[in-house]
Amino acid sequence: MYCYHCGKQINEEKLEAKRSSFEIATDAESSEDINVQYVCPRCGHLIHKNHTEEDNKSLARAAHAQVQRANNKFASGMGNVAIGVILLALSIIFLLLSMKASTGFQINFKCSEFYVAAVLGAISVILLGLGLVFVITGKFNKKQYENLLKDLNNNTFIQ
Repeated sequence: MYCYHCGKQINEEKLEAKRSSFEIATDAESSEDINVQYVCPRCGHLIHKNHTEEDNKSLARAAHAQVQRANNKFASGMGNVAIGVILLALSIIFLLLSMKASTGFQINFKCSEFYVAAVLGAISVILLGLGLVFVITGKFNKKQYENLLKDLNNNTFIQ
């Protein structure tokens, strides 16, 4: 299920596993009379199964906003990857500079070039890791919400 207001996807199975909504609605006489509604954990609006045209429009607006957020996350991830690759190259250069002629071109662990290489290497690994996570989640979210928009445009969306 998707929230009509903010576009957050909600997993019904996880919510129903905690406590069934049919147990909560004890005053209903039959299962057909029960209107299952959930509260969005992000924005607090009610989510229901039967949606109107206004709900579809609101969900389309929220999906467009989510696509933009996914694009921003992808772009920041690619920036982190680019900076991480540059710092990794600098780290390799400083590691090569730490090989002194006085030690027989072996890595000198007590020189400042080695410490710079270690710090730059650690920062580059962190940036590459975060960047790849942002790139993957950004692409996944963009594809998910573009498919939702396609379903909304084709009137094949079922909540």
